[in-house]
Amino acid sequence: MVYSVQQIKFEFLMYIKEFGGERSDWRVGVATDAPQALFNEQSVDEVSDIWLWKPALSPAAANTVLKYMTEQFRVPAAEGQGGGSSIYLYKRTTVAPSGV
Repeated sequence: MVYSVQQIKFEFLMYIKEFGGERSDWRVGVATDAPQALFNEQSVDEVSDIWLWKPALSPAAANTVLKYMTEQFRVPAAEGQGGGSSIYLYKRTTVAPSGV
């Protein structure tokens, strides 16, 4: 199942509201393979960190959500992200490894 821009924006904003923290505590990114990006590239802890990803209708839709989250809602973009039609959001509850 893929999600529309509005569905993803709503779910991401509700996730931030539910789990709290400053906007600067969160990161958002776009990837072809969101689990790979989250758990390997961004070193998100699958058990203890807070994360969510959704497949968008297209890469353009994923980038629309990314642009909204970073420019309008001021959530920082994840480092080293690529393109793709999946978009992810995470907040660390643990200290990130050096260089991430």
